[in-house]
Amino acid sequence: MKTKIPVWINILQVLILAILTFQTYACYFNPSLLYPGFIVDEVTAKTIYVLAGRNAVMMVISIIALVKQDPRFYSFAFLMHSLRELQDMFIVPLTGEPLAIFFVFLIVFVIPEITAYFKLNKMANELIITKG
Repeated sequence: MKTKIPVWINILQVLILAILTFQTYACYFNPSLLYPGFIVDEVTAKTIYVLAGRNAVMMVISIIALVKQDPRFYSFAFLMHSLRELQDMFIVPLTGEPLAIFFVFLIVFVIPEITAYFKLNKMANELIITKG
């Protein structure tokens, strides 16, 4: 049985990949694209480059998930995405951003990512049963 990843999951993954690519580029080369007024100096350099590295790794995992189209690996990628977004979502109120951004994270990212994780996990488990 060949498993076909739903189109909506691939579209969501491409959107996430685009965001991660932009964030990685910005953190390495122009942090003010993400954080206006951010100055990279001795104090902030390590922090912004650690963030860039985190985003780069997640970007690579996203690319592998898209290429492999393996439900188990894909579910891992979406678990990672949803946990990252949950963290980011709860950081928003601490930064003084409008509360509406909290709900954007929740509705646009967290809920679809968790839904994708469960769908992919179910698909992976069904593959194990049919191969067993």
